[in-house]
Amino acid sequence: MKAARRSIAFVSGALLYCFGTGAAIQYAQIGLPRQVYTSLGGRNSLPVMAGEAIAIALVLFLVALVWAYLTLRPSRRRHKPYIGWLMTGIGLAWAGWLIFGAFSFALKPRAYSAPMQTLLLSSGAAPLFGALNVFGVLGGAWVAGNLARRKQLNLPSSRSQRRTQEHAHAGDADSTVSTLAPHSVIPPH
Repeated sequence: MKAARRSIAFVSGALLYCFGTGAAIQYAQIGLPRQVYTSLGGRNSLPVMAGEAIAIALVLFLVALVWAYLTLRPSRRRHKPYIGWLMTGIGLAWAGWLIFGAFSFALKPRAYSAPMQTLLLSSGAAPLFGALNVFGVLGGAWVAGNLARRKQLNLPSSRSQRRTQEHAHAGDADSTVSTLAPHSVIPPH
């Protein structure tokens, strides 16, 4: 069962990052109204691109927070959240998207003339597809992992109540009782 939870966390991390990148590309294509762009200096100005990048990263942070928490939350105290496996899945998906972006960037000669701010901040520009998006997904997954770990520590122990009561009564025993054998006779007074 432990291997299944690890696999689920790993695959969920990879799917989370793929979903986040796909959603960020779609959000970047939507854009803002023209009046906003003209008042801030145009679509390719640094304030507009930074604002869009931060807004998309915050949306991805919230999505990653919910997604990762639903994946990692423990149902029993002994089920520890596999945060490392989720983060490894995110890292592998990031590497895959980076390789895909590098090939996509190499196949479009016009992309070589794009300014550096476009390559770093735009969610639709290969090879990074928005550098802040990576931090949004990782940050959301990290916070969700901490919340899941805190929930695990707050869950009741998986030990049965009978066992804990037996151990509590064992401490109440009289000091004159012999502890050499399980069924010792109490010495007379």
